[in-house]
Amino acid sequence: MKHTSIIILCTILTMATISSTSQEREKTQKGCIIKYDVTSLLGDQVSNSMGVRLGVEFPVAENRSLAADIMYIFPCNACGQSYTTIKTERTVGLMISGEYRFYLLPGKVPFSGFHVGPQLAYQYTLSEMNETYNNGISNNYQVYRSMVTAHAMTGYQLKIAGPLYFNPMLGIGFRYISSRNENKMGSDPGQYEFPYNKDFESGAKWFPSFDISIKIGLKL
Repeated sequence: MKHTSIIILCTILTMATISSTSQEREKTQKGCIIKYDVTSLLGDQVSNSMGVRLGVEFPVAENRSLAADIMYIFPCNACGQSYTTIKTERTVGLMISGEYRFYLLPGKVPFSGFHVGPQLAYQYTLSEMNETYNNGISNNYQVYRSMVTAHAMTGYQLKIAGPLYFNPMLGIGFRYISSRNENKMGSDPGQYEFPYNKDFESGAKWFPSFDISIKIGLKL
């Protein structure tokens, strides 16, 4: 009887420990990470613009997660031309993206480790342009630009300290860029995007693509 009581007691303690560990793991698996993308400072990465890109990542299964971002693009007249090639009077727009992650080599804590997965994004911008035609007549016109991208992303998410995470990523894929202008009066062919050598103001075409992202996250 004494041995039976000891066995029952040990069994209860073991089950309680397993249950506690399971609940703690379940608790850490819950929640999400709010992120800011440092590379959004480059705006639409074509014109003299800047951006603020915020996102969220949340788990959907063991070692898998979904991530979604939104970026607001706004004018930056003080931005230099060392990176961008298109000079506009004013550029505004939005970008949205979604990503599915597989943590192939997960870290010791949730939301960490080496990950891969597909990412889709859509970006839309409106740029105000200025031209001079017919011996000095000035005219303002608009350029509407849309871009769809698909990348295979890979990266590593690292827990720095406490709830703070660091997540650099690199992706390769393709993009489709389409643009048109309205109210343009002159026949100037316009400016060309780097590195695609596409007319910024008109036309549509597919291009090979790469994507770089550096995100800082806060786990909630």
